[in-house]
Amino acid sequence: MLGELDIIKRVLSNKKYFFLFLISSLITFSVFYFLTLYAVTDKSLWIFIEMNGYNYTFFSFLFMAIIALLLGIYASLFVFKIKLINKGKLIGLSGIFGLIAGIFSSGCPMCGSVIFALLGMPLALFFLPFKGLELRVLALLISAFSVYFLARSLRKCNLKRIKKIGG
Repeated sequence: MLGELDIIKRVLSNKKYFFLFLISSLITFSVFYFLTLYAVTDKSLWIFIEMNGYNYTFFSFLFMAIIALLLGIYASLFVFKIKLINKGKLIGLSGIFGLIAGIFSSGCPMCGSVIFALLGMPLALFFLPFKGLELRVLALLISAFSVYFLARSLRKCNLKRIKKIGG
């Protein structure tokens, strides 16, 4: 019987789904990067580091990269599952919650978050105990659970079709 990681590996071994994973991860990370540096002077990463410190910047971008990778995996699995059941109806949209949490966590705690600013709370990240890193961890957990449950639901599908992924 295939485990969740085996299913993810098999789906991503197909070039079409790997390309979808790669493109969606890069786009997601680019959006997070843009939203994080949007309010920083000159949109400069170096000014962001000076304002927030190396540790915060490292963990902030590490979490954003992991979230983007998880959302890329989720997108590939989601498209694969839609094609597998061949009905075209939308199923399992829980990965969207990870994306939303990731977008809300993107921003500079000192300059303000673009999304929170639209809600009238531009310095919301500044007042959180870990300057928004807790929102990134929440987004990471939601995304990881979404990928896990989607892979688990694929395991319950027709295993013969999953085993012979190739085109």
